[in-house]
Amino acid sequence: TAEGEEPLLVSMEKLFNLLETASNYVDAVVDGKISPDAELGRQVANSLATIPRVRPEVFDKLFNDSLQDLLMVTYLSNITRTQLSVAEKLNASLGV
Repeated sequence: TAEGEEPLLVSMEKLFNLLETASNYVDAVVDGKISPDAELGRQVANSLATIPRVRPEVFDKLFNDSLQDLLMVTYLSNITRTQLSVAEKLNASLGV
Protein backbone atom coordinates (compact mmCIF):
# COMPACT_ATOMS: atom_id res chain seq x y z
CA THR A 1 0.00 0.00 0.00
CA ALA A 2 1.03 3.61 -0.44
CA GLU A 3 2.46 5.48 2.54
CA GLY A 4 -0.71 7.51 3.11
CA GLU A 5 -3.07 4.54 2.95
CA GLU A 6 -1.92 2.84 6.18
CA PRO A 7 -3.00 5.60 8.62
CA LEU A 8 -6.25 5.98 6.69
CA LEU A 9 -6.94 2.27 6.96
CA VAL A 10 -6.23 2.29 10.72
CA SER A 11 -8.53 5.30 11.22
CA MET A 12 -11.32 3.70 9.20
CA GLU A 13 -11.01 0.45 11.19
CA LYS A 14 -11.20 2.37 14.49
CA LEU A 15 -14.23 4.32 13.26
CA PHE A 16 -15.93 1.12 12.10
CA ASN A 17 -15.32 -0.53 15.50
CA LEU A 18 -16.69 2.47 17.37
CA LEU A 19 -19.79 2.60 15.17
CA GLU A 20 -20.29 -1.14 15.60
CA THR A 21 -20.07 -0.80 19.40
CA ALA A 22 -22.61 2.04 19.41
CA SER A 23 -24.90 0.12 17.07
CA ASN A 24 -24.73 -3.00 19.25
CA TYR A 25 -25.59 -0.92 22.32
CA VAL A 26 -28.60 0.68 20.61
CA ASP A 27 -29.78 -2.70 19.29
CA ALA A 28 -29.50 -4.23 22.78
CA VAL A 29 -31.52 -1.37 24.29
CA VAL A 30 -34.18 -1.59 21.57
CA ASP A 31 -34.41 -5.38 22.01
CA GLY A 32 -34.79 -4.92 25.77
CA LYS A 33 -31.63 -6.89 26.56
CA ILE A 34 -30.16 -4.03 28.60
CA SER A 35 -31.73 -1.04 30.29
CA PRO A 36 -31.19 2.32 28.61
CA ASP A 37 -28.73 4.84 30.01
CA ALA A 38 -30.04 8.37 29.33
CA GLU A 39 -26.59 9.98 29.47
CA LEU A 40 -25.09 7.43 27.10
CA GLY A 41 -28.08 7.86 24.79
CA ARG A 42 -27.49 11.63 24.72
CA GLN A 43 -23.82 11.09 23.93
CA VAL A 44 -24.67 8.76 21.05
CA ALA A 45 -27.28 11.24 19.75
CA ASN A 46 -24.86 14.17 20.04
CA SER A 47 -22.14 12.21 18.26
CA LEU A 48 -24.47 11.29 15.42
CA ALA A 49 -25.70 14.89 15.16
CA THR A 50 -22.15 16.10 14.42
CA ILE A 51 -21.87 13.90 11.33
CA PRO A 52 -22.75 15.88 8.20
CA ARG A 53 -25.52 14.37 6.12
CA VAL A 54 -24.05 13.57 2.74
CA ARG A 55 -25.55 11.38 0.05
CA PRO A 56 -23.51 8.18 -0.42
CA GLU A 57 -22.58 9.00 -4.02
CA VAL A 58 -21.37 12.48 -3.01
CA PHE A 59 -19.36 10.99 -0.13
CA ASP A 60 -17.81 8.40 -2.45
CA LYS A 61 -16.76 11.11 -4.91
CA LEU A 62 -15.29 13.32 -2.17
CA PHE A 63 -13.48 10.38 -0.60
CA ASN A 64 -12.08 9.12 -3.90
CA ASP A 65 -11.00 12.61 -4.96
CA SER A 66 -9.19 13.11 -1.66
CA LEU A 67 -7.59 9.69 -1.92
CA GLN A 68 -6.43 10.44 -5.47
CA ASP A 69 -4.93 13.74 -4.24
CA LEU A 70 -3.11 11.91 -1.45
CA LEU A 71 -1.76 9.30 -3.84
CA MET A 72 -0.60 12.00 -6.28
CA VAL A 73 1.25 13.88 -3.53
CA THR A 74 2.89 10.63 -2.41
CA TYR A 75 3.88 9.82 -6.00
CA LEU A 76 5.32 13.30 -6.59
CA SER A 77 7.19 13.14 -3.30
CA ASN A 78 8.76 9.82 -4.29
CA ILE A 79 9.72 11.16 -7.73
CA THR A 80 11.34 14.21 -6.15
CA ARG A 81 13.22 12.06 -3.65
CA THR A 82 14.47 9.81 -6.48
CA GLN A 83 15.50 12.79 -8.60
CA LEU A 84 17.47 14.28 -5.70
CA SER A 85 19.19 10.96 -5.10
CA VAL A 86 20.18 10.67 -8.77
CA ALA A 87 21.45 14.26 -8.79
CA GLU A 88 23.56 13.64 -5.67
CA LYS A 89 25.08 10.52 -7.22
CA LEU A 90 25.84 12.34 -10.47
CA ASN A 91 27.44 15.21 -8.59
CA ALA A 92 29.49 12.81 -6.51
CA SER A 93 30.70 10.86 -9.56
CA LEU A 94 31.57 14.06 -11.44
CA GLY A 95 33.32 15.51 -8.40
CA VAL A 96 31.11 18.61 -8.29
